[in-house]
Amino acid sequence: MQLFSIGVSKDLKLDAENLKHGLKNLAENGIKIAINSNVCGSVTYYSLKVEDKQGFSNVARIRNYIAEAISDIIVNQIDKRIIKKLINKYYHYFSEDEKEEIEKIAYNILEDDVNKETFKLAKKEQIFVLVRDFLKESDYIDLEGFVNFRLRDFIGELSEVTDKAVDEFLMKKEYNEFIGLLKYFVELQDSKVEILNIIVDKNGKFKLYDENDKPISNDFINEIVAELKDGVISDEDALISTLITIAPKKIFFHSINNMRDNEILETVKKVFNDKVEICYGCELCSKIKCEK
Repeated sequence: MQLFSIGVSKDLKLDAENLKHGLKNLAENGIKIAINSNVCGSVTYYSLKVEDKQGFSNVARIRNYIAEAISDIIVNQIDKRIIKKLINKYYHYFSEDEKEEIEKIAYNILEDDVNKETFKLAKKEQIFVLVRDFLKESDYIDLEGFVNFRLRDFIGELSEVTDKAVDEFLMKKEYNEFIGLLKYFVELQDSKVEILNIIVDKNGKFKLYDENDKPISNDFINEIVAELKDGVISDEDALISTLITIAPKKIFFHSINNMRDNEILETVKKVFNDKVEICYGCELCSKIKCEK
């Protein structure tokens, strides 16, 4: 007994194995379904047939299982095809490597724990209802047509995810260019100190000491800060500017658990690479712990 047919365009890259995996609930519930495929142009048609007579009386239940399988495929497989198409359509000016990176960022957004528990589950439930109701009226569903004309809200939300991925990509690119520029500045500088110890006090402030554990003059640091064009800068910006100016051959961070934001530590590591080490216990660390 033939129940339904599913049309899948080549663009969706969905094969019989994907479909069989999606319909595993049927087999788990004792309903044997045979899937036959027929290629016509750019569309592959999959015919679903019940292999045992028991299935005849379970058409409504089978329809629900098929609707559930299709909604799962749309949310967990076709969503990625849609994102790829959106990137190629609206962000075609990026290179192929850049588009691939944007895709990865978008997929990570979709697959993070929060979205899995909210966006994906909610969308799957909504799509399930739409597919189920559609299959009540028709024994054939064109997946791409259904998504394009019945799930425009879903496409719109994926478009927002794509835009967010592009923003993250550009921020990451800008950050990497910034790191590259800082590295270049460091290479131009002559090292003014062999070893620089950076202590993070209990208030998250940075205190700088030389290799003899003697404080580096605040006047020296203030002079560097004063040379910056902007009138007000953060402690993190002041630290980066100081490090670039004195270009130490070795940097030790102490009491990093007092840091307000670890991003500055990651930035320094990227700029100075293997010149950076973390100290987890020494006299300078003990000195900070003893401060009130």
